[in-house]
Amino acid sequence: MARGDDDTYGRPPLHSTTDTISDLARRVLERLAEGVGDAGVSDAFVESFCKLLMAGDKMGAERMLGAATQRREGYAKIADGLLSAAARRMGEMWQDDEASFPEVSIGVSLIFRLNHEHAQRNMAIRRDPVLRQAVFATMPGQSHNLGLVLAAEAFREADWQVTLLLDGATAQILDRVRRLRPEVVGLSVSNLDRKHQLEKLIGDLGALPFSVRILLGGTAADDVAEALPHLRDIRVVYDIQSTLEELRS
Repeated sequence: MARGDDDTYGRPPLHSTTDTISDLARRVLERLAEGVGDAGVSDAFVESFCKLLMAGDKMGAERMLGAATQRREGYAKIADGLLSAAARRMGEMWQDDEASFPEVSIGVSLIFRLNHEHAQRNMAIRRDPVLRQAVFATMPGQSHNLGLVLAAEAFREADWQVTLLLDGATAQILDRVRRLRPEVVGLSVSNLDRKHQLEKLIGDLGALPFSVRILLGGTAADDVAEALPHLRDIRVVYDIQSTLEELRS
């Protein structure tokens, strides 16, 4: 992806090589494909579902998800099964050059959105006392989330407990941060986003009665950071690996 692309966490994505980003995206797909649950649909259904995902057609994908779960018990488990099957199929399509990285990227981002809205919506919050905590979040209307998803995955692979909130309202994000008290909160802002919403959220995070480090990525991250000079615990992230290494020390 080029510098001008908005589907990033840093600029270019994580300031890493294309191979590094591709490898991380493949590992994300593999983890998604490990989900449990049987959607009980045909291969042709999964194929059509994948095409909608890779086209970024959220409404169409939700209609198919609804059709697969309609009047059946275990809605969340069935949804998880279908999303896992879609991840496996997209991985195969990517491997066989039937789908491009941009197409799969769009599909992965949409799977995460649907997963949060349907398959995992009733999951309890459990804080692992052994692992370091990180919360990564986007607000409603932030459609470009792949970079943040990949950053969250990099932290997870580095043995952090990661909470990923997509399309989270300010109150929901603040509530989760208060309950988990994470060491870092990762946010992303592109040139297409409403920066004032992120600025308010960051201000509210900075006003919490405990310290939290804010990692800010995306094409408009520098602008937002410059608009909040009074916050000392905010860092613009260009390279997620060096950020992880710094946090280890």
